[in-house]
Amino acid sequence: MKKIILTLTLVFFSAFCFAQEKIDSVVLKVANDISSICSTKTILCILDFNSPTQEMSEYIQTELTSQVTENGMKVVTRSNMGKIDNELNYQLSGLISDETALSICKRLGANAIVFGQIKELDNKYNLQVRLLDVETASYVLFKTYEFSRSSKSEQLLGRAANYYKTSIGICAEVNKNSISYVAPAAGIYFDYSFFRKISLGGKIIVSYDAFEKENSIYSLEPLGVLRVYLVSPSGEPSTGFYIEGSAGADIIFSNENIHTAFEAGAGFGFRKEFDSFYIEPMARFGYPYIFAVGFGTGLRF
Repeated sequence: MKKIILTLTLVFFSAFCFAQEKIDSVVLKVANDISSICSTKTILCILDFNSPTQEMSEYIQTELTSQVTENGMKVVTRSNMGKIDNELNYQLSGLISDETALSICKRLGANAIVFGQIKELDNKYNLQVRLLDVETASYVLFKTYEFSRSSKSEQLLGRAANYYKTSIGICAEVNKNSISYVAPAAGIYFDYSFFRKISLGGKIIVSYDAFEKENSIYSLEPLGVLRVYLVSPSGEPSTGFYIEGSAGADIIFSNENIHTAFEAGAGFGFRKEFDSFYIEPMARFGYPYIFAVGFGTGLRF
């Protein structure tokens, strides 16, 4: 019993290992990489990042400026160009050339310059970052970072915040629908998200008391479920940590007899999404099954 609970607990926490990086964590990585290469005496020029929208470009530039400034570096940005030379009025379309970057950098009195672009690839985003040393005219950093879709990234790209609202899946668990030990169980379930963090659905779980030798005992649990998502590491609606409440019936088939009891309980879990596919470790507690731990997987629509 202890081994089963330990294994399922490890599976529960292993979901964190699959957490995709969001845009903010990637910008922080870029800032740390730049700070590890440049000294605090370096005057850094951060230009626009070529992006489908100006909002995304400005956001990355602003956040990156904030992070490297916190690391003790001096920063000048493209917004300073009008004060120096109105001729340097370059358009946002297309990736800036090395020659243009060096020209801007020298006019601003900077020692190094940061620029790059964002590309969408395989339902994710690649952020290409270039760090160019003015004195040597050579790259000291040329790296591509990857971040996943999130509500923030889609908003910055001017896209509607569409999200998967319906899901259907299967689950396996062990619960206390057993006289002497635990019972293996399996089921199907579905839910629909009426709001970004609230969903309503149902599940049907069938348990078998495999350790009971004198009687043949099965349990059928038709349940209604209300789920609230608390925190989503990916930023996507209807994913991440959740708590839920359930109510329904526990129908027990013991030999040729049928017994019915009212069932109610609460649970928690973590839904990790992979585009239209998801996995989720889960646990629940209540009456009369006492407790259950398990794992679910399914599709989102």
